[in-house]
Amino acid sequence: MCREVNVINKLGLILLIANLIVPSLLNAKDFGVSGHTYEIAEEDIIEFIKKKLASADLNKINEDMKERTRQYIERPPQVEGIIQAKEDKVFYYDPTYTLDRDIIDHKGTVIHFKGKKVNPLEYIPLREALLFIDGDNERHIKLALEERKKRVGKIKIILTKGSPIELQRKHKIWIYFDQGGLITKKFGIKEIPATVEQEGLKLRISIIGEANK
Repeated sequence: MCREVNVINKLGLILLIANLIVPSLLNAKDFGVSGHTYEIAEEDIIEFIKKKLASADLNKINEDMKERTRQYIERPPQVEGIIQAKEDKVFYYDPTYTLDRDIIDHKGTVIHFKGKKVNPLEYIPLREALLFIDGDNERHIKLALEERKKRVGKIKIILTKGSPIELQRKHKIWIYFDQGGLITKKFGIKEIPATVEQEGLKLRISIIGEANK
């Protein structure tokens, strides 16, 4: 906790200095040269910053930053481009990729050569299904809880919208969030609810239409 507070304090200080100096530079105008010119001493700038810092409310800045961080954690930005599914659909994702370099073990021996096609599911199977839902949609939440019960907990519930922490507190289960749409974009998921399960060496992606929610 102390470390987090220290980081916030440092960030607050940096942001404050930036807010003080950058606008001044942006609003600066060139009025030409008139009379004598003088060098601005480095000490004068430091004194100026010190005076501004002394008059600033760093506690308020820190509190504002902590509050914004808390809000982000409680409710991350929703994944854009995801819509509610109307019809059932099924498609597959093949995770196979081609190596762009040799893979070497700890002894320096090449275990996979550049150009070889590798499927991660051969080495690390997906043992639990993934279920993507809208955390603000009660029907989606009901579906997720039913699926979890049916699969005896062997499913990860992942939100594309809503508050994962709020649902965790309410239902006493782990809830995840697809930060920045990283997973849905990778799998090509544009409609929810959607499940992802391993089928052979591919991932079966099932879109659940309104009639089955």
